[in-house]
Amino acid sequence: MLPWGEEVNATGRLHLLGIGGAGMSALALLLKRRGTDTSGTDPAISPDLAAKMAEEGIVVYREHDPSHLDGVERVVISSAIPEENPELREALRRSIPIAHRVDLLRRLAEGKQLVAVAGTHGKGTTTGMLAHLLRRLGWDPSLANGAELVDDGERCWWGEGVHFVMETDESDGSFLKLHPQTAIITNIDRDHLNFWGDEEGLRQGFRRFAGAVEGTLILHESILDLLEGQTRPIWSYGQGADCRFRLLEWQPLEGGAEVTADTPDGTLRFSICLFGEHNALMALGAMAVAASLGVSPERAAWALSSYRGIRRRLERKGETGGVLVFDDHADHPTEITRTIAALLPLGRPIVAILQPHRFSRVRSLLADYGPALAQAQRVVVLPIWAAGEKIDYQLSDQDLYLQIRQSNPGQEVHFSPRDTLLSFLRATLRRGEVLLLMGPGDIAEIAKRWEEISA
Repeated sequence: MLPWGEEVNATGRLHLLGIGGAGMSALALLLKRRGTDTSGTDPAISPDLAAKMAEEGIVVYREHDPSHLDGVERVVISSAIPEENPELREALRRSIPIAHRVDLLRRLAEGKQLVAVAGTHGKGTTTGMLAHLLRRLGWDPSLANGAELVDDGERCWWGEGVHFVMETDESDGSFLKLHPQTAIITNIDRDHLNFWGDEEGLRQGFRRFAGAVEGTLILHESILDLLEGQTRPIWSYGQGADCRFRLLEWQPLEGGAEVTADTPDGTLRFSICLFGEHNALMALGAMAVAASLGVSPERAAWALSSYRGIRRRLERKGETGGVLVFDDHADHPTEITRTIAALLPLGRPIVAILQPHRFSRVRSLLADYGPALAQAQRVVVLPIWAAGEKIDYQLSDQDLYLQIRQSNPGQEVHFSPRDTLLSFLRATLRRGEVLLLMGPGDIAEIAKRWEEISA
């Protein structure tokens, strides 16, 4: 691949392959808003996102064609783009320079103080929290996030302030290209082992990321061993007595939770508009980052109290036919466990719909899904969403369904094709239940039709 060598707002057009992806779409919108002529191709882009990009003047193609590269100065890819992608092969044939997504994000952040959010789980929510917090305090930060904020429907914006809050990506090691002034690592969990090889390789990757942080590093207490050999300031958050920001208690409220925490300024009680202990901990993480930038915990708590989360993270869609509907991005067993646990205080039976994500993830974590779903009264498993991976013919769509049935013998577990899910739900949902739709794939399109589900 050829290196990025000019300014981001060069005169020529940038063409993004996979422009509908979470990270690529944020980059495309940022580039366009910074005055760069931007286009892209993605056969799987959602209709809503395609319409948003069209409104902003970004040309999006749904089919690959060599002519899309006419007049293109540079092609931008992510690691999800396979080498056999027709437009990537054409760009190589024409010797059109190619850049990775993170290289452009790094260029956009030049002249800003980069605040990077890393970790296996909770990156998007924490990134959104921190950007919302700083924006509400009038700091006018820039943002690049993989998920849209509930408040304004945006996943990115360009601010005139000095801070750039960025969600990073460990799945392909691209976060190692960043050198943030401040960073938070929310956790490390077994994932993306197809890239890292094993858990130790994954942890070494995060350790290298931590070593590149130029200022304060904020760590969840579970990963404090990353500080070995680190010389920069390190602040911890969690529930342990030694944490600089310590969660003492959280109580579920009608629209979120009340949080009690120890901070360097004393004990603080505040409310957030999000369910679950995991969100209370993420709020403390965001508060710790803000404190490292000079924001008092009390001011941070005030700003966080109005944060309503990001789309598809325990997003309450509404109630229909006596069924309360939530939509969530979760597909990793740890995320599934936390998401279901956050809904248990509602005291209603939970019907969990899971669209598994990536063959590599399902294969490596197959035995963990059953325990993760054990607290749901009923489970419906959809076929695996490949997300650009080649189909693994050694892993059947129903292998996960059978594993969950074996793990949870007293649980009602079903397998459903995606295109018959709505009719299945209409026939089986009962008044008083909670319907939880989970997965990063096109189950999101089903969630948008939640009002069609009637018990």
